[in-house]
Amino acid sequence: MGLGQADPQPKPLITFGMVMLPAIFGCEIVYEEAALPWAMPMNLSAEECDKLQKPDLTKAEPMATVLKQIEHLKGKYGKVVGDINVTGVQNLALKLRGEELYMDYYEEPEFAHRLLTFCSECIIDLWKFVYPITGTGAVDVTPMCDPTIFCVPNCTVEQISGDTYEEFGLPYDNMLGEACHPFGIHHCGSLDPVVEHYAKVKNLVFVEAGFGTDFAAARKILGPEVAFNARISPVLMKNGSAEEVAATVKDAIDQGAPLSNYSIDTVGLTDGVPDENVRAARRTAMEFGKIS
Repeated sequence: MGLGQADPQPKPLITFGMVMLPAIFGCEIVYEEAALPWAMPMNLSAEECDKLQKPDLTKAEPMATVLKQIEHLKGKYGKVVGDINVTGVQNLALKLRGEELYMDYYEEPEFAHRLLTFCSECIIDLWKFVYPITGTGAVDVTPMCDPTIFCVPNCTVEQISGDTYEEFGLPYDNMLGEACHPFGIHHCGSLDPVVEHYAKVKNLVFVEAGFGTDFAAARKILGPEVAFNARISPVLMKNGSAEEVAATVKDAIDQGAPLSNYSIDTVGLTDGVPDENVRAARRTAMEFGKIS
């Protein structure tokens, strides 16, 4: 299929999934076969959340251990590749507070804003700490953008409305975008409910949107200067026919103009995806776009 490298070299990659900050604060980290590490929510009370202190990243575990691993890899290979996923603001708040956070948006909005501000500050601190070590801020989030940008994974924003994001998400993405830029956003699922608000995020240069998104409309709202990656459904890749895969890939490409800063990918493929579906996606991308 023409994939891979003819002469692959060692790639001293550092990664820890989205669990570094949750782990530092004390979340239980669950490790399962064939899955990324997962942080269990702590379900802290509002009073406990208000008592949280920003960590010393040079001493807090597991960051301190990862720093030693980075030094080992640098000594062996002369460099490291990748970065530490800072997770998203609401993602982190949910790990600390639990799903009660969504009730706080309506019943205790002042507390919710305090917690989200705290989470934003912790994310900024981690980014500013790790970025000088690796020179990248996006590798552990997505391979589909310039790795030197600061890309935040807004995975749980899919669970709230556009109005809720405008009040409890946009101010904090703007905090990140002001402090760490150029700035990018990874969004799981459909972008449609929040895309008009994402267009207001400061220093935004990249957006990654999940399947179900009206890619053409999102491109128009965000503007042609914002690079855009459209994701093809892994469920379709596994359960759909090769013809359905090809049609979906072509449709995604057709929605992408201008194509100079537009890309697509098939993400999260699991065991059991038919080889022919992968070939169909690649053939269609080569026919109507290009592989890079």
